[in-house]
Amino acid sequence: MMKAYDDRVEWHYLEAIMTKLGFSRSFVSLIMKCVTSVRFTIRVNGELLPYFVPSCGLRQGDPVSPFLFLLCAEGLTSLLNSYGYPCIDRGIRVSVRAPWVSHLLFADDSLIFISATEESVIRVNEILVIYAASSGQSVNRDKSAVFFSPNTPVDRRHDLKLLLGIQVEAFSDRYLGLPTAVGRISSGTFDHI
Repeated sequence: MMKAYDDRVEWHYLEAIMTKLGFSRSFVSLIMKCVTSVRFTIRVNGELLPYFVPSCGLRQGDPVSPFLFLLCAEGLTSLLNSYGYPCIDRGIRVSVRAPWVSHLLFADDSLIFISATEESVIRVNEILVIYAASSGQSVNRDKSAVFFSPNTPVDRRHDLKLLLGIQVEAFSDRYLGLPTAVGRISSGTFDHI
């Protein structure tokens, strides 16, 4: 996503998500009072300028911020689960008996697992546009990367990167301190932990 929740999520979206998830009206009202009561001022050349009120976001460092972000991310999860079918119906799994995982969300990072087809890429783009329009968050395609399985032909990789608007085809060796593309896991893969 373009920025973390604190900077970008629209207040009306947060209120709508909490209502849709079934939180009581009094709880939603209390949270919205906390979110919308912030005021800022800027000091220029030693003088404070008049206060201004933002239209989105939370106070930086607010302890409730991570929980509210999880609620907002539920909107993306719902879109992927309901609107993504059949393009994002399964994803990946770690073993034959493990559940399928179609996406993973970490703070303001998202991993979405799809088939390397035009239809799947178009559907994911549509979902991301809907999410951006409703929540205020959007994908920073300059900081995004795509990872293909080794079976994906080079010409298809090129076409799909153009459709996605993401040119970087790579994963770093580590993400959140863990190896990303480890291949077959051996007994020494996670020794460093």
